[in-house]
Amino acid sequence: MIPVNKIKLLPKQKLLKNLIQGNSASWIGYGGARGGAKSYAIRELALFFGFNKKYKLKSLIFRRFSKELLNNHILPLYNKHPKVMTLFNKSEKILYDEQKNPVISFGYADSETDIYTFQGMEYDLIFIDEATQCTENQINFLRTTNRTTKSGFKPKMILTMNPGGVSHAFIKRIFVDKIFRGNENSSDYKFIYSHLWDNVYWVLQKLAEHGYTVDDYYKKWNEEQRRNFCLNYSDYASKLAGLPHELKLAYLYGDWNIFGGSFFKGFDPSKQIIEPFLIPKEWKLTASIDPGFSSPCSFGLTARDFEGNYYRVYTYYEKEKSPPEHRNAIVSLLKDPKSVLNKLTGGKLPDIFVAGRDAFAKKDRYAIISSEKTFADLFADEGFYLHPAFTDRKQGWWAWKSLFSDTLAEPKYFIFSGFNNSLIDEINSAVADNKDPEDLSGKGNDPSVSDHALDEQRYGLMALFKPVKFNDDKGKTVFRNLEEDSGFWL
Repeated sequence: MIPVNKIKLLPKQKLLKNLIQGNSASWIGYGGARGGAKSYAIRELALFFGFNKKYKLKSLIFRRFSKELLNNHILPLYNKHPKVMTLFNKSEKILYDEQKNPVISFGYADSETDIYTFQGMEYDLIFIDEATQCTENQINFLRTTNRTTKSGFKPKMILTMNPGGVSHAFIKRIFVDKIFRGNENSSDYKFIYSHLWDNVYWVLQKLAEHGYTVDDYYKKWNEEQRRNFCLNYSDYASKLAGLPHELKLAYLYGDWNIFGGSFFKGFDPSKQIIEPFLIPKEWKLTASIDPGFSSPCSFGLTARDFEGNYYRVYTYYEKEKSPPEHRNAIVSLLKDPKSVLNKLTGGKLPDIFVAGRDAFAKKDRYAIISSEKTFADLFADEGFYLHPAFTDRKQGWWAWKSLFSDTLAEPKYFIFSGFNNSLIDEINSAVADNKDPEDLSGKGNDPSVSDHALDEQRYGLMALFKPVKFNDDKGKTVFRNLEEDSGFWL
């Protein structure tokens, strides 16, 4: 047997090992800041649990991109465990034991749909490294392959992460904020916060120079002493401390509130997420929809009062349903006296119903499903006539953000709590595009970016917006006013 059963682990890494051995949590988060030796931990633990006769667990080590998988896991294993890696099949990317049993599979999914190549697989342990770089859909799909035939063992999903990335909001919600929804059980989730100063190897030489030992560092010092020593003597800590303030907070201190919602920095949940109330019949009410099938279909209702305040009342957010199924569900929400939405509006129907261009597409490249009937046709059959939304992205984003408290003394945009989780999640995870900071990351063309509720709410707001003049750098008005009585663009 190859001698990998005895491994050296740091204290936080030992906590991770103990959680994997236990049967309490099935989702384990590890990390939060850079430098905590996350990748090393999962490599060594995958080897330990795979080659240990007591466990013989089959693992998947997953990174979003193939190049990162090679550089961060496969090559380091060749360097540290050359004898073990003689059993590695390069074409399959599988490490076997001496009896030809698979021990560790190395996987990636460069595109969103590549994740489906794992369908039908089975792993006792799934290690997703830098999980915030993976989409929520990819993470949840891998969960379906996390099963075991080992009696008495609970399969585990182990996610390492730093703040930022496409699934920042999802990871933050379940591990940092501990907000659980639907079938999520709080007892299934554990999180180990790991910082640079939890990894003594960054300052090992400096410890010796100052006459200290590793035992002093971990057993005699408290966390503040370890942190201060690392900040003073670690070159890597100095590099992170020299980053711009927000990046320093995220990467050095593991602040999860930095990246979330950086596109909507003025959004203040404490002020803008409010308790629901009955919408007065006299207020303007707009319905908006962003159609979808494999991607989510988002429908929402937005109200405006007489003082120019805007209220997001309700969000319908579903995927993998046919257009008629979406139509039926939304019409029921609007018309059924027993529905929550109907009760919030007192039965009032929207003054106008706007939709993205997909809703008017048949057999062209914008169509969700090739059909003789469009989304608009289906809704017209039920007496709801869809109008083309104003879709200019930058003008829409700026108009929306002008309602937040960083632009005004008090915010003028509010969201009803309890009925708009999908929209709130997308606001909290929205980041600016690297090359075009006035638009969202992906600019509406990246399927890994969740922006369906954002686009749909933008449509709804622009159909309600009061006349406001915005000027570009040359003093030119960048969008026209709205006709007040119709709520629609001139």
